[in-house]
Amino acid sequence: MSRGFVASVLEFFGVGEGLNGGDIEFEEGETFARTDDSSGAVYQLPTQRTQYSGMAILRAKPETIDEAPQVANQIKGQLPVIVNLEDVPDAEARRIVDFLGGVVYGLDGSMKKVARSVFICSPFDVPVEQLSISPGHSGPMPEEDERHDLRSAAL
Repeated sequence: MSRGFVASVLEFFGVGEGLNGGDIEFEEGETFARTDDSSGAVYQLPTQRTQYSGMAILRAKPETIDEAPQVANQIKGQLPVIVNLEDVPDAEARRIVDFLGGVVYGLDGSMKKVARSVFICSPFDVPVEQLSISPGHSGPMPEEDERHDLRSAAL
């Protein structure tokens, strides 16, 4: 590669001949990165994002029983769905919960209440577990026997 081209590129970026006294030599196909020890730690940043290949959790906010089959189709497609029924009248919400409960039962899935009027419906291969958090406990979760003892002590 000609010295003139490299010099013009360096000059274009404002580096010019001042970089290492102008004694940089390039060979065709050679690549390298300049490091500056006085600037502190240097971290390699990813140049390309990798697409998450795991499972997605869908959110649904059906307003009527007529929209419940759309949620059911996602559960049948092996995707867990969080169903928010906060703005739905109680009678309509009960019908939606009954319908989706039948769907997850037929698929050997599970339906758990997450909050008031919020449920998670999951297919059979996506278990939904509850995390037991002990007051003042930090670190890994206790073993099953210890969790039982903690529950008994709390009662």
